[in-house]
Amino acid sequence: MNQRFRRGGRLLAIGAGVTAALAVSPIAIAQSQTAVGPLTVDAPMMELQTDRIIVKYRDSAMTGNAAKREAKKARKLARLERRLARKLERLENRSNGNDVIKLKRMERISELQTIISELQADPEVEYAEPDLIMQPLLVPNDSQYNQQWHYFEPAGGLNLEPAWDMTTSDSGVVVAVIDSGIRPHVDFGNRILPGYDFISDAFISNDGNGRDADPSDTGDATTAGECGNDQPTSYQSSSWHGTHVAGTIAAGGNNGFGVAGVAWNASILPLRALGKCGGYTSDIADAMRWAAGLTVAGIADNPNPAQVLNMSLGGASACSNTYQQAINAVRATGATIVVAAGNSNTDAAGFTPASCDGVVSVAATDRNGGRSYYSNFGNSVDIAAPGGELYSNSQTGGVLSTYNSGQTAPGGDSYGYLQGTSMAAPHVAGLLALMYSVAGDLTPDEAEAALIASARAFPATGNDACTAATCGAGIADAEAAVLAVTDAVEPEPEPPVELQNGVVETGVAAGQGEMLYFTMTVPAGQESLSFTMSGGSGDADLYVRYGAEPTLSDYDFRPYLNGNNEAVEIAAPQAGVWHVMIAAYSDFADVQLVGNFQEPPPPPPRVSEFDNPANVAIPDRNSAGIYSNIAVDKAGASGSITIEVDIKHTYIGDLEIWIYAPNGASGKLKSISNDSSDDLQQSFTLNAGTIPAAGTWRLRVADRYRGDVGFIDEWSITFND
Repeated sequence: MNQRFRRGGRLLAIGAGVTAALAVSPIAIAQSQTAVGPLTVDAPMMELQTDRIIVKYRDSAMTGNAAKREAKKARKLARLERRLARKLERLENRSNGNDVIKLKRMERISELQTIISELQADPEVEYAEPDLIMQPLLVPNDSQYNQQWHYFEPAGGLNLEPAWDMTTSDSGVVVAVIDSGIRPHVDFGNRILPGYDFISDAFISNDGNGRDADPSDTGDATTAGECGNDQPTSYQSSSWHGTHVAGTIAAGGNNGFGVAGVAWNASILPLRALGKCGGYTSDIADAMRWAAGLTVAGIADNPNPAQVLNMSLGGASACSNTYQQAINAVRATGATIVVAAGNSNTDAAGFTPASCDGVVSVAATDRNGGRSYYSNFGNSVDIAAPGGELYSNSQTGGVLSTYNSGQTAPGGDSYGYLQGTSMAAPHVAGLLALMYSVAGDLTPDEAEAALIASARAFPATGNDACTAATCGAGIADAEAAVLAVTDAVEPEPEPPVELQNGVVETGVAAGQGEMLYFTMTVPAGQESLSFTMSGGSGDADLYVRYGAEPTLSDYDFRPYLNGNNEAVEIAAPQAGVWHVMIAAYSDFADVQLVGNFQEPPPPPPRVSEFDNPANVAIPDRNSAGIYSNIAVDKAGASGSITIEVDIKHTYIGDLEIWIYAPNGASGKLKSISNDSSDDLQQSFTLNAGTIPAAGTWRLRVADRYRGDVGFIDEWSITFND
C-alpha cells in the first residue's frame, strides 16, 4: 500500500522583481582551508561598473532577413557613435535577440546613463540596460575540518539524516552550478557532467580565450585596482567558489572520506560564468538558458538539461529585463532556479537576481538558526538555509565543503569553510535534487510551494531572530520537504486484474495492509458463481462485491477466516461485473485465486438414453466443483431414472456428486467418506417423478480435499419409464 504523508505549513509569495539590469558575482563571504588564520571583516562589494550595455530591439522593428537586420543595427550604432563622439563596439548577438555594446573602458553605472538614455529614446528599442558584473563576496579566512553541523544540528541544520533514509537522489537529477567553474576533486566521483564556459571576455575568463567547452576554474585572484576604477581595493586570492558550492550540493557521501553533499548521488552540470572581477549578466543569462536545454547561438544544445539551477551570485540592482526573461524561459522548461539573497545586511529587494519573479531566494542562517549578520532580508526572500558565520576563535560555524589549495592558480584538492548566502543557496538546490528524485514531474511552482509549506519555524534567538518578514517562510527542512512531495505525487493505483472463468491466478502476494483488486464479468443466465482463494503463506482475507470495489467496511461477501483458504459461493448470480479484493491481514505470498461460473447448457438430444463420454477434469480441493452436461430431448415426465458414472480418481472418498434436473431440482448422489479406493464406477437409481425430462441434465463433481486428482471419464442417464 502506498502510504501518504502530509505536513502543515504556509505558502509565501515569491518576491516581485522590478526593472533594471546588472551583472552578477558569486555570493559567499569568508573562506578557510587547512590552516586556521585570523578572521577578517567582510570585504565590501565592488562598486557596480561595466564596459558593456545590453540592448533589446523590438521584434516589429527587426524585420527582413538576417543580413538586413545586422545592417540596420550597424547603422544605428554608427549614428550613436557620432552623436556621443565615443567609440562603441557591437559584440556578437546574445540569446533572446539581445545585442551587447562594448565600451573602451570600465565605467561606473552612473556614467552610463547618457548612452542608455540615447538608446531608450529610440522607439525601435524595447529596453537598454547595463551589462553589469557580479562579484563573489568573499573574505579569505583559513580553518580546518571539524564537522558539517549545517546538515544535522536541530537549531540551525537542514534536518538531512531522516531525508537520506528516504533518498540520496540519483544521477538522473541534474543540478546546474552557474558560478566560477569547477576544479576536479576526488569527492565528486564521476557525477560531473560536461559543462561549458560562458565567459566571453578573455581577461575575465583568465584562461586565454572566450567561450569554450571547458568550465574549469582557472582562478579569479585579483590585485588592487585590477578590475578598473580602483576596484578591488585590496588583493583578493582565488575563491574556488564554484567548487565549494558544487560540493555542498553533491560531494560524495557515505564513501569513507572528505565531506558529504546534500544530494550526494545527483549529477552536477558546471557552467562557468564568473571569473576575474565577476561576470557579465549577458553571459550568465546565456548560461541559464543553456543549462535548461534551450538553444544558445553558436553552441551545441546541452544534452543533459538541468532540473535545478543554482545561482550563488548577485549584485545591488533591481531585477533586470535580461534576467527576468531568462528566468521565465528557464521556468517554462520545468526547471527551478535557486539564488542567493545577498550578503549586504539590507533589503534583498534591491539585489538581482534575488528580487526577480520566479526564483527561490535564499537567506542565510547561523548555527543557532538566527539570521547570519551579513544576510540580506525582506519580502523578496522565500526561505532560509544554513549559510554559517565564521568567528576568530572558531571557524566551524561556517559551511564546510570541497575546495582547492591554490592561492591564485589551481592547487590540490582540499576542504574549506565559507560563510554566505552563497552557501545557503546550494543547501536548497541540493534539497530540490532530493525532492526531484522522488517526484520528477514537479513544476517549479509545486517545488517552491513544497519547500515553503514544509519549512521549519525559526527559533527564538534574540536580536538575530528571523521572522517570516525578514527570512522567508522558515528554515528549509529536508525530511519534511521530501515527505511533502512524496505525498503530492502518489502514483495512480494499478488497474484491477480481470479474472477469466476457471483460470487460476497464481503467485498472488502482498505486504501487510495492502489491497489487491480483481474483477470478473459474469454473463446472464448463470446458475452459480464462486471465488476461491487458497494456498501460500501468511494471512489474506477475501472480499466480494457486485458492481463496485469492496472496502474493509463495504462488501457483499466476506468469509474472514484465518489463513488463506477462503471461498465465496453465489447462487443465481447477477449478470455484470463482480469485484474481488484480497486484503493482507499480514504479509502473504504464493496464494491462488480462481473464479468460476456455469455457462448456459447446450440444447438436449431427442433420445431416451443419453451419455457423455467426454473427459472432464475435476479441480483439486474446489468446493465449486465441475459440471458435465447431457442434453435430453424426451417428451413427458422423467419418472424413474438411472445415473451411471465412471470417474477416474486416486481417492474416491474426497468426492461429492450431485445430479441437477433441467428445472433446477437436484439430488445428492454421493457424499465425502473415508473410502481410499481408486476410481468410481457406480449406478444410482432415483424417482424424478413429474419433472419434465426435456432439457439439460448436469452432473456436478467436487473434490473437497487436496492431494488427489482425477476426471469424469463418462456418465449417462437412462429414463426407465
